[in-house]
Amino acid sequence: MTEAAKNVGLHDPDSEWLEDHFSPNACRHWFCTHLFRAGMRREFIKEQRGDSRKEAFDLYNHIDLKELKEAYLACVPQLEI
Repeated sequence: MTEAAKNVGLHDPDSEWLEDHFSPNACRHWFCTHLFRAGMRREFIKEQRGDSRKEAFDLYNHIDLKELKEAYLACVPQLEI
């Protein structure tokens, strides 16, 4: 699996960054995050993963800092900073 990921640029075994290393768990994180961002409800994603712990969703949903900044700026008055 990691060889195929390496061939398409998703895995760099020489990198010191964890996010550059592909694994089944990394694939699971990516898949769940993208389903959520595409609008799938949390309960449905949880059901697909088969999680027994309710809070497990938060481990698999990753916040994009650019999206966070855009959402923040859209919800607060411009501060002229």
